[in-house]
Amino acid sequence: MKTLKKMALITVIVSFFFSCSKEDSSSSSGNSYPKQVSITYKVTSTTTNAATLVQYKNETGGNTDVPNPVLPYTKTLTKTVNAGDVLTLGYGTNTIQTVKIEIQVNDEIVKSQEFTSTSGAIVYSFQ
Repeated sequence: MKTLKKMALITVIVSFFFSCSKEDSSSSSGNSYPKQVSITYKVTSTTTNAATLVQYKNETGGNTDVPNPVLPYTKTLTKTVNAGDVLTLGYGTNTIQTVKIEIQVNDEIVKSQEFTSTSGAIVYSFQ
């Protein structure tokens, strides 16, 4: 239960921080929005074959909780995004594990991090 509370707190803090960012008017002209993208979330581990929770930003902008997923876990979805939109991916486990989480947009890795802990989260913002 502590892990779920930590995961929820991390997600709320990270989502709040990035939702308050200002849009950069100097962004490159090659990025036109809105645009439709393919998003893939990946959670893998070298030390466990399951997590207690995986949470990701879904097609409607809300969070989807996946309780007790088998690892490796992969979710692919299609979404229309605007500049400043944020993607989040997080996990929780009952014990310290080595877990890698990754966000891909149109088959390109845009954010990836490995954690050795009971929880972790990453955020990607469209520019």
